[in-house]
Amino acid sequence: MWDRITHTMEFMKPDVLKWTGAVIGAIMAWWAGLTAIAQALLLVQGADILTGILCAVTGKSPKSQSGRVSAKALTMGVIKKGLEWLVASICIRVGGALEMDGIGGAAMTYMIATELVSLLENLQIFGLDIPVLRRILDVAQGDRDE
Repeated sequence: MWDRITHTMEFMKPDVLKWTGAVIGAIMAWWAGLTAIAQALLLVQGADILTGILCAVTGKSPKSQSGRVSAKALTMGVIKKGLEWLVASICIRVGGALEMDGIGGAAMTYMIATELVSLLENLQIFGLDIPVLRRILDVAQGDRDE
């Protein structure tokens, strides 16, 4: 019995390594093909999702009444990010058709700014109070008294 398991594992190991390498290679090629602004948008979106989940796991999320993990809030957040990519794709294509390539970049810049506001809110929940970040958040939320 043990010999059969060992033989099966030895048979599978090279294929698993090949497939893992192929997947990692495909992801790296896809990532390298993105523009810098698209990479930045993905990074900010990922950081926002991660900090949002951490807020919920620690019971500090403003997205649910209990402050805990909410499948609805997570689903809506992911849908929002997907829709941002739909809008960005449309802007890139329309901008290309109109020979105005900056339209896609402008849309992604706006999306990065809104994602940064959400990220800064999540960081403040954890007590990360960096004056520059707090000032950016205040300006983004319309508090311009200072």
